[in-house]
Amino acid sequence: MTIAKIRSLCFAACLAAMVTGARAQAPGQPNQPPQVQQGPPAAAPAQAAPAAAPQPAVLPGHPLVPLQPLIDRVARDSKKQFLLDGRVPPEIYLAGVRQEDVTYPLLLAILRANGFGAVEVDGRVNVMPDTLMRFFAPQIGQNDDSRIAPDQYVTRVVATTNIEAPMLVPILRPMLSQAAHLAALPPTNSLIIMDRYANVQRITAIVKSLDQPGASKHKE
Repeated sequence: MTIAKIRSLCFAACLAAMVTGARAQAPGQPNQPPQVQQGPPAAAPAQAAPAAAPQPAVLPGHPLVPLQPLIDRVARDSKKQFLLDGRVPPEIYLAGVRQEDVTYPLLLAILRANGFGAVEVDGRVNVMPDTLMRFFAPQIGQNDDSRIAPDQYVTRVVATTNIEAPMLVPILRPMLSQAAHLAALPPTNSLIIMDRYANVQRITAIVKSLDQPGASKHKE
């Protein structure tokens, strides 16, 4: 077979393929890319929900009351000024106390039941989550004072004579809340306690009992 004849056969095959393709296309319809099935239109992005108001740290189902009227009533009766931290919710659990019976000491107890505390700084009572109390400057209460409310935060330094103060830290620390602070200063053999006044009194009494002469002797 000659080269010319081979070329003729190839040209005929190409021509036949072109005709077959033209017949397969519908008349008057240009080649179009396959259509992609469209899904439902995408929903518009939802707007961010407004931040929920902080809630008190009490079990669900407990009745809540507005806090501001209680603060206003106590402020009038006690002649104290109050500053509320932004994390304090507008409603709190009253802990079984009637609103008309709320006094300053009772208000501090109610705050404790809700996970909050109060510390007086520069003549103003700062109400905040109790976890922040250690960063403020609670009143120094070296001596017992009946004018201090049991749930008011105070700081006290207790010196020991017959027992090493650092030995008392692991013993006493479980008796304090997570918001409280307890540390020993070995050179002065003293304990620094920051907690609610009633518990500071209790810890002081325990330290004095353990510091009695002979109380720390464990061998002859």
